[in-house]
Amino acid sequence: MLDSRLIHAIDWFVPGELQIHTAALWRARIFTISHLFGPCMAVVILAYLYRADPNPGIPFWTICVLCFAFWLLPLGMKLTGCLTYVALFSICDLTFVSVFGSFYYGGVSSPFLPWFLTALLLGFFYLGERPFLVLGIFAVHLVGFGVAYSVNGSFPELVPVTDLSTVGVVSVCAATLYTSMMAVYYANVITAQSDLRQEVNRHLVTAAKMRRAKEDADRANEAKAVFLAKMSHQLRTPLNAIIGYSEILLEDSNLENKNGGEQTEDLKMINSAGRHLLSLVSDVLHMPKIDSEKMELSFHSTDLRTLLDDVVSTCRNLVKQNRNSFVVDIAADLGTVQCDETRLRQVIINLLSNAGKFTSNGTVTLRAIRIPGKGGDEISLSVRDTGIGISPDAIERLFTDYNQANSLTSREYGGTGLGLALCRTLCQLMNATIGVESVVARGSTFTVRFPAIVQSIPAAA
Repeated sequence: MLDSRLIHAIDWFVPGELQIHTAALWRARIFTISHLFGPCMAVVILAYLYRADPNPGIPFWTICVLCFAFWLLPLGMKLTGCLTYVALFSICDLTFVSVFGSFYYGGVSSPFLPWFLTALLLGFFYLGERPFLVLGIFAVHLVGFGVAYSVNGSFPELVPVTDLSTVGVVSVCAATLYTSMMAVYYANVITAQSDLRQEVNRHLVTAAKMRRAKEDADRANEAKAVFLAKMSHQLRTPLNAIIGYSEILLEDSNLENKNGGEQTEDLKMINSAGRHLLSLVSDVLHMPKIDSEKMELSFHSTDLRTLLDDVVSTCRNLVKQNRNSFVVDIAADLGTVQCDETRLRQVIINLLSNAGKFTSNGTVTLRAIRIPGKGGDEISLSVRDTGIGISPDAIERLFTDYNQANSLTSREYGGTGLGLALCRTLCQLMNATIGVESVVARGSTFTVRFPAIVQSIPAAA
């Protein structure tokens, strides 16, 4: 409690502009402490000289005035708001007192002489950024001291040198104590700087490791993108061939056996598995394009009703494969919109495919409406299902890469966990938003909203 009160009292003398930076604050505190308690040491020396000199003259009272002036300097710092000029006056004052006192009281054996070196240390402490000014001040006083000695021929002996030995010891101890306070402060500063330097070095090492790790990750991503780009053709070509031939065989099988049969069911399974595998491959191959910022967008006017009819035709079997009902609710006033037809179709197909996959003996509803607004019309496309639903904690990570609601979902329904992440990224590229509302065991509703007329075409990612 005493320390905090003392620091609070000392800080009263410190101007606000010096309290902003820690180094300046502590330097001002040291200045205040040394100038409030330092002159007390001078009082002991002056009291001894007053008793030793029967008739104290002008030199004695001059030294007294200059020593007492130290008590006023903290107040001067507060009033001026500047430590530099007040410290300059203090150094000049102490240097003059030590030289002037040494000349009249003992010469080179004077009790004032140790304070000459103390003043030099204080000069570099407070005015370290101006070393030549400090050296100039001391050079002028030394020259003055030598000139005075040469003119006078000797040192005035106002008090016998033999009577100054005791006070000399006191002065040396006081100067040592004063200098030790500066040394302790410097030791703390050096320790703090050393700790800071070690911390900086640790951060630099960590930053270098992170930079190397990032470079390795970038190279790995680049290699992955190159590999997947090269594999795109090799993967899709045979899959398309499997799907195409299975559809031809299905048509032949249906013509030969109108009531269907085991062969027809097998062909449907081949076709469905091929389409599913192709969708997984497509999801995987699209992600590197987005990661490498090479996804191309092509905005143009599109009849949204025609696009949705095409999507419904494509996805009808996907939705109904688990004995689901497929409800289509498309408003008649959808009209024409500006969008990337391919990417929008991809998003809707992905949502319908998920709805059909995670719903069994339920209903999947595709709803599309046009919402008028002052800033322009918006299109709202929603896919609602009555499937397994999604828990609230799973919704938070639903749109991240390679993520599904839970491990059970992945094992039971399959998939890469990229579909919804890809939908979110594509929506962002098309100035669209995608959201989800879901209740476990009751179903989910995914909603995509985008402006009917794009004011500014987004840059290709």
